[in-house]
Amino acid sequence: MSMLRDLTVLMADAVRHGHDGFFTTHELSLLLGRDANSSIRKYLHKAVKEGVLKKVARDIYCSEVAGFSDTLSGTLERIATKLYPSHFMYVSLESELSRLGVISQILIKRLTVMTVGPANRVSTPFGEIEFTHTAKTGDKLTRGVYYDDVAHIYRADEARAISDLKRVGRNLHMLNDGE
Repeated sequence: MSMLRDLTVLMADAVRHGHDGFFTTHELSLLLGRDANSSIRKYLHKAVKEGVLKKVARDIYCSEVAGFSDTLSGTLERIATKLYPSHFMYVSLESELSRLGVISQILIKRLTVMTVGPANRVSTPFGEIEFTHTAKTGDKLTRGVYYDDVAHIYRADEARAISDLKRVGRNLHMLNDGE
């Protein structure tokens, strides 16, 4: 069996057993039983070129052949957690306020996230993720934040999302009167 076929089968099996369908270079090298080195990167580049993999962002891939579907809710949230795996983050600002119905604008293909990691904007085939740095720590960081079991990411409650929006000083005109 070819390595590309092996990869497709291994990814499909992982998705069937609960993997979210977004694979890091490290995860793919583990699936293939190889070291994450330059040869695996060349192999993954070939897999993208052959249409076996779709490059989502740096070191993140998915495979429609393996059963991935971007119609699932939380696609950008799943990508965000793969991009910043070692940094605490939560969905806030315009994304969370839109989801809660506090602002009338509906963000399509855009996710705004607060993180203790570096600020960054990442474009993916599924939309853009904006990471906004927060210097909060400890209790101040987790106050007003809860874990969303469906999207597998933390989210700000309404008061925290409004507070974050005011603190970063943008799009305040979107808030309904009285906020």
